[in-house]
Amino acid sequence: MTVATSTIDALLTPRQQEAAALQRMRGRAGLEPAEAASLAALHDALPPTATGTDEVTRLLTRSVSRELEIPEYYRYTCLHVYGWFLDLFPDDPVAGALLALHTTLTDLAEVEREARRAGIRPECGDERIKRLDETLAAVRAVVVDPLLRIGVGDLVDRAAVDPQLGRRTALLAECTRFPRSTVHEENVFLRSVQSCENLFFLVRRLAVEVAATKDEFPARAGTRLELAGACARLLGDVFHVLLTLTPEGFMTFRNYTGAASAVQSLNYHAMEISVYGYDPRKTEVFGSVEHLQVLNAPEIRDHQPLSAVLADTGNARLAAGWHELDRALSKWRGGHYRFARNYLPSDTPASGGTDGAAYVKRFVKKDACVAGSDPFGGLPLLSGFLYR
Repeated sequence: MTVATSTIDALLTPRQQEAAALQRMRGRAGLEPAEAASLAALHDALPPTATGTDEVTRLLTRSVSRELEIPEYYRYTCLHVYGWFLDLFPDDPVAGALLALHTTLTDLAEVEREARRAGIRPECGDERIKRLDETLAAVRAVVVDPLLRIGVGDLVDRAAVDPQLGRRTALLAECTRFPRSTVHEENVFLRSVQSCENLFFLVRRLAVEVAATKDEFPARAGTRLELAGACARLLGDVFHVLLTLTPEGFMTFRNYTGAASAVQSLNYHAMEISVYGYDPRKTEVFGSVEHLQVLNAPEIRDHQPLSAVLADTGNARLAAGWHELDRALSKWRGGHYRFARNYLPSDTPASGGTDGAAYVKRFVKKDACVAGSDPFGGLPLLSGFLYR
């Protein structure tokens, strides 16, 4: 939900409220040099292990730091806040990421409703709210633990009455709502990207769990694989919301996002490696982006993906679960290609230095991926939520 003013007063100090308001007033791209420098100094003066009030200040201002080398994509998406949020769930980050997903989409729904109440009526606004409500219902219906009959809706309800968790979810929403522009339509784009990042992580994490447990605990592996399929289908639901953004609406803010290209997403590339294996066609791409170079490491290249682990399974449940997961991810990749083709004019350069839709099209099919033989070597990197 969008945090009410009274709640913000309890969450943020006056100085933090000022820092947040400054970044939203004209959008982060509209900050004056002196304003950006002031915010950067606020962050860069904090101790490395900030706690308490300093921790919240760090969350609000990390993306404008001048001391940290942060890729533009991560300055834009504020994924450090999601990483901080997931630290509360060391034993079950899957539940944490689903709660973060619900929080992000709920905040967007409230922003859209507030815009409607204020008379801001972007094209497809009512349809967007309808699709958001449907997607939120789908998220709440996802079953996290079938034995205990715990769903995402239960996690959301618990967060509402848990002071610590309620504070964390409120801060998550507040510290990630920073579009680059003041164009209303940018909100659905930013929140969709952040939602997809959570889902990329969820699919990857669950794929790793399934591969590790399919022999010793096949029933649990089946449950986790079905949850991975549900998360992959939610990617399609989020995309359904994003498509209420028109190509014309996209171009009203697209230039403000600068070099914040999704090509830089560690969570996405790592998900594909975990599920399908290393794609040699991306070697050059990984090598050209400093923080992606780790994906060219031998242990990542040799990681045994879920597709290989389940290739010859005699377990009907696992075979069906794999089919559904692969189908949902294939559908999402096709939608991503169509978005790139329809929303980015052919004479407009892609923000990630690629050739736009043609780049996306090359990777829609996964038949070029190479399945490694080591089921454990890449796990330290492939198991966690990734950002820079």
